[in-house]
Amino acid sequence: MKSFGQLKLSLIQKGVFIPPDLIKAPEIACGVCSEQEGEEISLALAENFIVKVLLQPVGKGCGKLSLQDGTTSLVSGTERIDVDIIPMPNFLKDHQKKRTPLSENSCLDGYCLNIFLRALRQKNLLNLSREITLSLIRSAFEEGAADLVQLNMDYCNEPDRGFNRLAPLVEEIKKKFSTFVALRGFPPKDIPTLDKIYAAGIDLLNFPLEGFVGPGQSKGIVKPGQVQEALEYATGIFSPGTVWTEIHSDTDSPQRVHEKIDELTGKGILPMLKLQKTSISANEDYGQLEKTVHHLGQAAQRHKIPLKWLYPNCRFVTPLDTRFFTEEPESARLNAKPVYKSRLGRKAFEGFAALRRKLRIRNISDSYESAGL
Repeated sequence: MKSFGQLKLSLIQKGVFIPPDLIKAPEIACGVCSEQEGEEISLALAENFIVKVLLQPVGKGCGKLSLQDGTTSLVSGTERIDVDIIPMPNFLKDHQKKRTPLSENSCLDGYCLNIFLRALRQKNLLNLSREITLSLIRSAFEEGAADLVQLNMDYCNEPDRGFNRLAPLVEEIKKKFSTFVALRGFPPKDIPTLDKIYAAGIDLLNFPLEGFVGPGQSKGIVKPGQVQEALEYATGIFSPGTVWTEIHSDTDSPQRVHEKIDELTGKGILPMLKLQKTSISANEDYGQLEKTVHHLGQAAQRHKIPLKWLYPNCRFVTPLDTRFFTEEPESARLNAKPVYKSRLGRKAFEGFAALRRKLRIRNISDSYESAGL
């Protein structure tokens, strides 16, 4: 194994096999969860470096989990690497057992609680009620399973992409919990709506440049030019380092991907590279991804974009964790300490974010008044 990054990509591409006699062992069963594609398990390959892996029914061509004297290892060929199983929190286990709407519309990505929302046909309604969503967040925080919340808003044909439905929920979250809130979704038709999104309490913004699901799968819904325009506008509103996007390393030539990274970071936007089964074609090798990841880290550093708002992510490479892909396992670590992991730092930045939001809203109000609006 050249790096933890190489291992992570291999696991995402090939999955992992758990022998039948081990699948029910408490040390392993605690991390297995059911997803749309099948059963998955979350592994910590190193501190702050995690991956969600699809379970394979047979062990041919993929790594195998082994359990000896309470130590979990990943065995691949002649290599054996100790890994940690990330237990599934009790609040998610309970919802999965009962197959509630929350079991299909929530998951953990490291210490980020993801909630998946969509607009219903009824006016101003979302698929999850405000009370249910707040209850889920409370359970996650009480169990100590999450440190921030990401609201994933599915495509909505309304000009604001459903944000007016979302705003009351965001305001309630900020009122009841001491946390940062991220929004992952589609840009509004009217770009200045982003001022309202920021004013409502959204701290972190992610508009995927190349679609929610994968390359080409959301083409025609929102054009890349519209997404980039919204991202550029957002960098003038949100704190530096809090505007993100998602790109795929298999949609263009490596040179074009590097140019795209340079263009985005030059405008203060942090790109995240999606790791998929198809993220490297049969004609490419890990070395090419390693070069792209190195370029990603250097670009963020060159443009001095803060990385502390990012968090360890199961299926992406971000400028926060590039060293896990470019350095040997013994020296690899995060490029910055996420703000969410320091209680003192989090309190300080919460105060800073609140002050910045008040000043920003006041400036917008003043400009409207001076224009006679």
